[in-house]
Amino acid sequence: MPSGITPATELEAVNDIISTIGESPISTLEENEVIDASLALRILRMTSVELQSKGWHFNTEINYLVNPDLAGEIRLPTNTLRVDSVNADADKDLVMRGLRLYDRREQTYNIGAPVYVEMVVGLPYDELTSAFRNYVMIRSGRKFQDRYMGDDLLHKFTKEDETEALVVVKEEELANQDANMLRDSQSVSRILYHRQDAIWS
Repeated sequence: MPSGITPATELEAVNDIISTIGESPISTLEENEVIDASLALRILRMTSVELQSKGWHFNTEINYLVNPDLAGEIRLPTNTLRVDSVNADADKDLVMRGLRLYDRREQTYNIGAPVYVEMVVGLPYDELTSAFRNYVMIRSGRKFQDRYMGDDLLHKFTKEDETEALVVVKEEELANQDANMLRDSQSVSRILYHRQDAIWS
């Protein structure tokens, strides 16, 4: 297959951001001595986490089974942003504390059994969809400009740019979800699960 246009890399995103203040492009993100580039990278990554935490089709693991360790505790992957018990475990009052699941009802970290969860995970910039990368970059660029320059005349990215980028992301989300009310609604799924359980018990 012939090569074509590829999604922007993290390095390209940083260069776009620092270009808003007239900074020259950098060639690497490793041990960068350009202060503005380091700040831009930090904002880019923090913004990416902020936006991914909302949970999207591309970064949500569904019906993900997590298992307890020998102490009965369930430790979550280091890139876990949000988690909720689902299906047969939906009624359990489990919350994420640090990188462990905590049972609020029993007031313990000792869960003692595998649990099915829906997990939102944080992905590296280069693993995001092209539309989401663009959204993260534009929002990060606006934050960078506002935080370190505060001059409307220097704005490369506007609120309108950010809104348009979000619209594209939401359109992509709807197209990828293949939404099904019976299958994807957590409340409906819970009702169906208990009804099925009652039939077979």
